[in-house]
Amino acid sequence: MSESIRAERFPRQELLRALYRFQAGEEASRRAACAPGCAACCTDRVYLTGLEGRMLRGELACLGRLDLLARLRPGPGPGYTCNQLARLCLEHSEPPEEPTPEEPAGVCALLEDDRCAAYEARPLACRVMASRQKCGSGGQAQGDPWWFTLDTALMQIAEHIDLGGSYGSLGELLSDEGGDGQGMLRCEPLPGLVAPPEHQARLQQALGPLFVSPVAGRPLGHWLDLMRAG
Repeated sequence: MSESIRAERFPRQELLRALYRFQAGEEASRRAACAPGCAACCTDRVYLTGLEGRMLRGELACLGRLDLLARLRPGPGPGYTCNQLARLCLEHSEPPEEPTPEEPAGVCALLEDDRCAAYEARPLACRVMASRQKCGSGGQAQGDPWWFTLDTALMQIAEHIDLGGSYGSLGELLSDEGGDGQGMLRCEPLPGLVAPPEHQARLQQALGPLFVSPVAGRPLGHWLDLMRAG
């Protein structure tokens, strides 16, 4: 079954947009040093779901910037998805090794003058990149343990929203127009939220408003349950 047909069963795009809105609200409450034109973390080593890839391609089409896709390099795909890694952690199993890139990460093909050409549709992996201090060229991000916990949970939920869809690198997914993601990893269901003990109660409280937020007449959390049930 093609991904376009599969997507019609659930309001996946609306669910993903609701997740993006929630993340934007959380981001606004953080004291991050990131600002427009800060592109130190904008590389071509971004992993995303097929749904995110389709929304990103759609935004580029609306902006008349599909020409940027010619810059993309396939790049190495991930060794596992977020939920696969979470499942293995919960099972106390060792994850597979990540492929070793032959070349260092390059600059994202969608950057123009250090700004994303499709900023409004950028994938979650880009949205959660944040630092308390300016990274600059060759610098390191200074994050926050709580940010990492919450952002990991959001990445898991984003994958569940595209359950059964493809999961891969930016270059792989944007080059797979109309394809079915053959040879790529598949999005897995949410096996449980992975969080350190000191963050578990806070995480449940933080995600409460997201799970009850209405999407197409039902709470977002209810849609997640329906997807799991098939």
